[in-house]
Amino acid sequence: MKKYRIVLLLLVLVISISCTVMAGELKEFDVFISMALPDYPGSTIIGDIIREETGVKLNREYLVGDLETKVGLMIASGEYPDMLVGAHFTDKFVDAGVLIPLEDLIEEHAPNIKKYYARHMKSLTKEDGHIYYLPQQAIPYGAGERRYPAVGFFINKRVLKEAGYPVIKTFEQYFELIENYQKKHPTYKGQDTIGYLSLYDSWRNFATNNGPMHLIGYPNEGAFLPIKEAGKFVIRPYNGGFVEHYYYQKLNEMYNKGVVDPETFVINYDQYLEKISSGRVLGTHNQYWQIEKAQNILRQEDPDSIMVPFPVVYDEAVEEFVRDTPYVQTTQGMGITTACEDPVAAIKYLDYLISKQILIQWGIEGEHYELDENGMYYRTKEQQKLFDDPNWVRDKFGREYFYDAFPSLIGLDENGNSYMDRRQPSMIYGGSTDSEKEVMDVYGIKSFTGLYNDPRPGEEVPYYPLWTITLETGSPAQIEKTRLEDTIREYVPKLVMSSPDEYEDIWEEYTDRISGLMEKQIKVYQERIDWRVENWGSE
Repeated sequence: MKKYRIVLLLLVLVISISCTVMAGELKEFDVFISMALPDYPGSTIIGDIIREETGVKLNREYLVGDLETKVGLMIASGEYPDMLVGAHFTDKFVDAGVLIPLEDLIEEHAPNIKKYYARHMKSLTKEDGHIYYLPQQAIPYGAGERRYPAVGFFINKRVLKEAGYPVIKTFEQYFELIENYQKKHPTYKGQDTIGYLSLYDSWRNFATNNGPMHLIGYPNEGAFLPIKEAGKFVIRPYNGGFVEHYYYQKLNEMYNKGVVDPETFVINYDQYLEKISSGRVLGTHNQYWQIEKAQNILRQEDPDSIMVPFPVVYDEAVEEFVRDTPYVQTTQGMGITTACEDPVAAIKYLDYLISKQILIQWGIEGEHYELDENGMYYRTKEQQKLFDDPNWVRDKFGREYFYDAFPSLIGLDENGNSYMDRRQPSMIYGGSTDSEKEVMDVYGIKSFTGLYNDPRPGEEVPYYPLWTITLETGSPAQIEKTRLEDTIREYVPKLVMSSPDEYEDIWEEYTDRISGLMEKQIKVYQERIDWRVENWGSE
């Protein structure tokens, strides 16, 4: 027995020493991620697997405060992590010479990136011939369906239900429903009902400013519209146009009636989400990813207050094509910096993450998802209940810490399964909550995207979208763009919050100010669009 105890003690000692060595051998990378997330909890289901299989530990720095300010401070200091993603400011790091070229590293050390990003390599390559970062959500084989469209004028389910679930087509109809409901129900759960809430916090103000573009029936292009004329995409402005005039005048009318939240131009993003998740907001316009956290809370805690999207236009005669053509977001992604001492190990780590998309997005077979007789993934009710809890998904499962900012895949795999679990064909409707299904059933759809037209038929748009074109920092066009954005940021609150009899004077002043702030941008955007059409047309 004594001998057995000694052997057991030695075995425990060996294991302990081995574990200590393994822990000491973990390779560490510092990563800046342009998202506001809590610190990594240290251990998650998929995180533990990834660390064990790669021997890599990530020291993450998440965004605190304003992103543009943070990016500027990082570049000014000259101090960088090993890897970073700077959202739509990532190209500022390219212009500053901070990110290293990746194409040779991919060719030699990243077979999975090479395979799954193959169809995007042209669009990821800058005009100098280099690839500097890998965007999230590559589409290796083909796009799939989604439960929610990318953008919409969202309206509270309670409003729809009381009105008998009408199909909303115009901006006038949209606000008529909201205004009437708010009059009948001025409070909700002891708080004032908010008729309409806009988001204007820092760079997120596109949620407000892009409204006119969608009222015209276009998908999200950015600050200008490439309109096909005589077979060529021609850049046209919509700022200063009659639809923008109509849009802000309608918001002005609703503001003066008390429908638009008086705090809409002063609250930050977290406060915006908090108000929506309270259930008392009746309408908002935004990209779905910006309201998704609030929507997930409503789905679980206040299902009758979920926000339902519609492709609202300014006139019923307008045919809407608001849905995105599938694209890869070429203006942002994960890059490796000049500060990284081992870029080979870094690219191998990113390549590993690409190879583990089913683990990251679905989990472990038999524990988090099942396989049917046709090889299709699905979740039991018990499994789906776990993944309906955003806190569990983030803090226990760990998905957000290895997915949202890192290179990843969307669309359908070669076997017909969706990489994104919530876009699995059988689970878009099947995985919806009872509240969501109630709305879908009334409208005869299997996803909220079904309320929208398909993307513009028969039209190849190889450049898409315009907003993925960035202007060189310090260039005349970029300086003009900044001046235009500053002017819009100054005048939109004035246009909305002024008294109705002041609106026309402020509008005239606004259009005078912006009239000379578009020419240089239009010239550069036109050149870049033409170049993309010529060089990306075969992708």
